[in-house]
Amino acid sequence: MYCDFFGFNEKPFNVTPDTRYLYLSPLHQGVLETLRYGIQERKGFLLLTGEVGTGKTMSLRALLNNLGGSCETSLILNPQLSKLELLKTINRDFGRDFKRNSIKEQIDHLNQFVLECGKKGRNALVIIDEGQQLSMEALEMTRLLSNLETETHKLLQILLVGQPELEEKLASPELRQLRQRIQIRCRLNPLDLEQTERYITFRIQKAGPESRVAFEKSSVSRLHRLSQGIPRLINTLCDFCLVAAYLKGSRVITKTIVEEAFLESEGNIPYVTHP
Repeated sequence: MYCDFFGFNEKPFNVTPDTRYLYLSPLHQGVLETLRYGIQERKGFLLLTGEVGTGKTMSLRALLNNLGGSCETSLILNPQLSKLELLKTINRDFGRDFKRNSIKEQIDHLNQFVLECGKKGRNALVIIDEGQQLSMEALEMTRLLSNLETETHKLLQILLVGQPELEEKLASPELRQLRQRIQIRCRLNPLDLEQTERYITFRIQKAGPESRVAFEKSSVSRLHRLSQGIPRLINTLCDFCLVAAYLKGSRVITKTIVEEAFLESEGNIPYVTHP
C-alpha cells in the first residue's frame, strides 16, 4: 500500500519473526551469546524469559541459525503435552520415532541417541517454547531428562523459554530440584528510548536503504511510551503510522500522526492503555 510512496522494497514492520530484521540491541546480543555459551559448554538447563512480544521467538531462530549443524535439535512449540507425549515428540524431532508407550523405554531410547551424539562429538538440544504452559508433571520430566549425562558433561541441553509466568511456576516448592539445576538464566526486557529509535531506524533501512521517511524525535518518544518498548507493539504502531502518513501524503512521522495511529490501532495493541 505505502511501499512505493516511501521507497521500501517491502514492509519494514511486519510482526512475523523474520531473522533478517533481527535488531541486536546490547541486551539481545548478550542473551544470544550467553545461551550459545551455555549450550556449547553443555551446561544442561537454560532458561529464557520475557514478556509477550519482546523477541524471544526471533532470538531463538537466530540462535539456531548460529549453532548451524553443530547440534541435533528438538523444537517444541506446543508444550501442552503429557509426559509420554513430550518424550515421543522429542524422540521424533531427533529422527528417532519410537512407538512404545512406556516412559522408561522412551527415556532409554533417547539416552541411546544422546550417547551416540556424544561419541560423535555432537550436542543434543531440546528447546521448549511457551514453557509456562508445561504441566508440573512435564516440567518434572525435563528434570529427569537432565540426568542423561557422563562424568564430565550433560548429554542433553534443555532450553526452557517462556513468559514471566514460567519463572513463577519454577519458584514453586515442588520444582525446587529443577530450579536448582538451571545453570543459565536470561531475561529479555523491553527496549529503552534510545534502543527504540535505533530499532526503528534499523528496520527502515533494512526495508529500503534509499527510503524516504523520517520519524521526528517527539514521535519516537511517544511511540516508545505507547508501546512500552516492546518490539512487537512498536512494529504494529509503526505500521499504522506509515499508513496514516501515506494517506496524508506526508513522509514525516510526527507526534500527531503517532497519536492518530494509536487510536486506529488500539484493537491491535491490547496490552497498552493510553497514558
